[in-house]
Parts: sequence; structure tokens; C-alpha cells
Amino acid sequence: MGFNQLAESDELILGEALERQQVLETVINNSPVMAFLWAPDKKWPAKYVSENVTQLEYSAEDFLTGRIIYSDIVHSEDIDRVRKELTRCCEAGNDSFVQRYRVLTGKREIRWVEEKTFIQRDKTGNVTNFQGIVRDITQEIKNEKALKDALQSQKALMEKQKALLERQKVLEAVINNSPMVVFLWKAEKYWPTLYVSENVRQFGYVPEDFISGKVLYGKIIHPEDLLLVELELEENCEEGGKEFNRQYRILTQTADVRWIDEKTFIQRNEEGKVTHFQGIIEDITRSMKRA
Repeated sequence: MGFNQLAESDELILGEALERQQVLETVINNSPVMAFLWAPDKKWPAKYVSENVTQLEYSAEDFLTGRIIYSDIVHSEDIDRVRKELTRCCEAGNDSFVQRYRVLTGKREIRWVEEKTFIQRDKTGNVTNFQGIVRDITQEIKNEKALKDALQSQKALMEKQKALLERQKVLEAVINNSPMVVFLWKAEKYWPTLYVSENVRQFGYVPEDFISGKVLYGKIIHPEDLLLVELELEENCEEGGKEFNRQYRILTQTADVRWIDEKTFIQRNEEGKVTHFQGIIEDITRSMKRA
């Protein structure tokens, strides 16, 4: 093989290598990943940097000419941590280094990046280069923070709900072990029930009777007392009253007559319209008989 043939062969190999390099650089420069080759110096001067470093508002020339040194763009609060971890990896004989930290763009904006670097060594084990890829993860960090904040808010809400449920259980236990029956009625005809305490069973009913609408509270008020209760409550509401107090008779599930004392708080919306009645009734049959 002659000299010319060798030269042609070398040129062909060189041409193929340059073509592959162009393909690789095109791929890198059209990706979010920035490629660096740093000298193992404290400030990490760049031997090579991909053109897409422009996403940090710098040019490749800024780094290659030494006008910008990579360590100078690492956030001042992160630089010591990054240096210590890289030194540890080098001294431990590690082949790679992964770290997240903040950098300052050419416009002095703060961005989060993730660096994955391969530590290159010579035959004696001395570090010769840091071959790194740097990726802007600012949006990921924001998303992670938003998710963390949402989870913390959810956790706080769940803890609050748990505390409320525990207090509710305590209050219900107190109520259900007392003679007082608690109701929450809609301000509608015959007072449909939204809530009633378990101890309504003392009148032969179960809470579901009222909550399902099967039994309307107004329908268990004695027929001879119902009209008077309705009129007095209506008058109280129209006059802007906040409370209603009345003694009257009700019918148990077995149609027995009981005297009760009702104390009700009248609830209104922002416009002042009556929306609910929060009532407490107490069986006073025995005291009425003694009287």
C-alpha cells in the first residue's frame, strides 16, 4: 500500500470521525442536556462545552476562553457542598459524581441543575478530567416543592380532620349519655332532619328514621300543640330572634305522649334568611306529672 493510499485511508477515517462528532453534537445541542469537559482544577475551567449552554444565557465561547469559569456560576450557598462531595468522590476512587445545586444564569437568575459527571483517571489513578452532563431541573424542583407542599397541606388537613372527629366522638359520647337529644333541622315545613343524636332512641326512634325523611319531626309533635309551636317559631324568626324556647308534647314511636322542653338556636345566612334550627330537646314528662 502506497503513501497516497494511506493518506486517503486516514482522511476517510478522519472524515467519518468528524461526521460522527457532528451527529453527536447535533443530538446534544438539541437536547436539554449540556455537555462539559472540565479540567480537574478547583474552579473547573472548561475544555469543552456544548453549544446549548445558551439555555443558561452563556455562550460556549464564554467558558472556552476562560471569560466565565464554571465554579463562578455555582450558587455561593452551594459551592462548598459541591466541592466537598466531588473531592470525596475523587479520594474514594469513585468513577462518577451526581449532585443537584443552583447556578446563576448570564442574567443572574437562579436555576437548579442536576450534574452527572464521570471522573476520568490516568493509568496511575490520578484524575485527569471531569466529563459532565448538566441538566436544568428548575421546573422539576418547583413541581417537587409544589407536591411536597400539597402533601404537607393534605397531611395537616387530615390531622385536623382526625382531631375534629375525635372531638366529635367525645361530644357525641357526652350527648348520647345525657337526657338531651340534639337535632339539626332544615328551616322547612315539619323541619326535615339533617342530624340527630343517637339517644333519640329513648323515644323509640332511630336516627335513620329522621335523617332518611321517613319521620319528620313536625309530625311527631302532638297535633294539639303543633300549630302553636309553628306560629310561635315563625313569629320569633320574623322578629329577628336568635333563640326559641318552648315546652310541648311529642309522640313516641309507640304513640306514647311525652312532654319535652325545646331550646333552639336559629341559624341564618349572610342575607339574614333563616336556614336551619339547631335544637336540643329534653324529656320533662316526670316533672310535668309531679307538677
